[in-house]
Amino acid sequence: MTREEIVKLVENSQLDDTTKRYLLNLIIDKGLTREVVDAIKEAFDNAVISTMKAGGVDITQTDEFKAAEAEFAASAQAAKTQLDSEMAQIEAEMRQVQKDTAKQLDDLQAQVIKDKISQ
Repeated sequence: MTREEIVKLVENSQLDDTTKRYLLNLIIDKGLTREVVDAIKEAFDNAVISTMKAGGVDITQTDEFKAAEAEFAASAQAAKTQLDSEMAQIEAEMRQVQKDTAKQLDDLQAQVIKDKISQ
């Protein structure tokens, strides 16, 4: 879909005016990034779930929904664990770079002092 088609979809939808304004401002501010598209999908999903609940159907209590929710939670936790691991590695590398830089600076200062003494 093009940007114009998505804007029309949001404008002509049954979403409440506050949500429509939020989504349209998001499109204007950020463009059609993955984050914006996900926000639009989430808004429509929430509207469908609310409509179904109002009609007496709660899909959030179905086995399929619970399985999908559990799968999402597991994926999110795995991504968080991987991110934490990679961040720990980056932090360790940064500490080593800082140590190496400090040692080089100390060595350079010592050499400057030796050079001054020898003059």
